[in-house]
Amino acid sequence: MSTSERFLIIVPASGPAKPRFPRYTLEEVKIKDVALRLVAVHQMEMREAHLVLTGQRIWPAAKVLALYLVENPDILQSAGSVLELGAGPGLPGLVAAKLAPQPDRVVLTDNKDLVLDLLDKNIVKNFDNGDPMADKPRCCHLEWGKGVTDFRDQYGGFDVILASDVIYHRPDIPLLLQTARDLLNDKPSSVLLLSYNDRAKIFQQTVKETAQECGLEWTDIPFRELLPNFSQLVHPDEVRHLHLMVFMKGVS
Repeated sequence: MSTSERFLIIVPASGPAKPRFPRYTLEEVKIKDVALRLVAVHQMEMREAHLVLTGQRIWPAAKVLALYLVENPDILQSAGSVLELGAGPGLPGLVAAKLAPQPDRVVLTDNKDLVLDLLDKNIVKNFDNGDPMADKPRCCHLEWGKGVTDFRDQYGGFDVILASDVIYHRPDIPLLLQTARDLLNDKPSSVLLLSYNDRAKIFQQTVKETAQECGLEWTDIPFRELLPNFSQLVHPDEVRHLHLMVFMKGVS
């Protein structure tokens, strides 16, 4: 359901001429009854992969997390505030904003200006109905492990934190989980929902050990059994090593 609208990705030039850059396209992404119009790099050739930031694509883990939210809307309907870390194009966070009673209490974050511009486009595409006072989610800069106290002072704590396919390097895991813990509210119902593809099969143990060190308890969510229709969104081979987990603050 691609439209003809396209957006050229601008990358600063330096040195020899670069290959042709992939383009953003505006396409509809439907997660059951929740339909979004998302600007992103929806398709690209392998030779173009090094030209695209991970945050410019919609990854299978994001679709699985979004489906879990749609199938469990009570998680969001009882939440006073929602945060997405490493949001990229923002699929899970925007789905959350569609389901949450207060879309303006949903904050989507990334640490790349190019991706934040993309997020802003997607917020406008899905929440701008011509009313400047209408409730809509916000996007802002956040780098894990930096300025987290100031961020909490400005935006408050969160009842639900979302993160999908944001683990690519082992040193990022403590930064991610500690940032999430610092921003989670102390309510018993406050949760971090994390989906990620452990492509190299080396991160799962580190995630669990780091969570324990951060004072987080976790549960693996058997999404293949709980979300039998996930294969309508992603090919099973794409999520062969995908983990969907829920984290809560441990009882002190």
